[in-house]
Amino acid sequence: MAQSANGVDQDLASKRLHTRMEASCLELALEGERLCKAGDFKGGTAFFEAAVQVGTEDLKTLSAIYSQLGNAYFYLKEYGKALEYHRHDLTLAR
Repeated sequence: MAQSANGVDQDLASKRLHTRMEASCLELALEGERLCKAGDFKGGTAFFEAAVQVGTEDLKTLSAIYSQLGNAYFYLKEYGKALEYHRHDLTLAR
């Protein structure tokens, strides 16, 4: 019975961590979007990159982050990185 309870505790902890990671990823991405809208593309890319590092299993969120990263790097005239992230977005869309 103790093993069963421990397994349940581990499942709950894992679910909480996953939920927190999702929230963190989204929070970081939203801050990146806010900064880009304010014209701070360099700051925005830092938050979007952090969101990618935290990770998410939500492919729509990841696609939006890749798209925003591509746009931000385009505005920074870093065309190679812009193309890289737009390709990531295209791969997810397919």
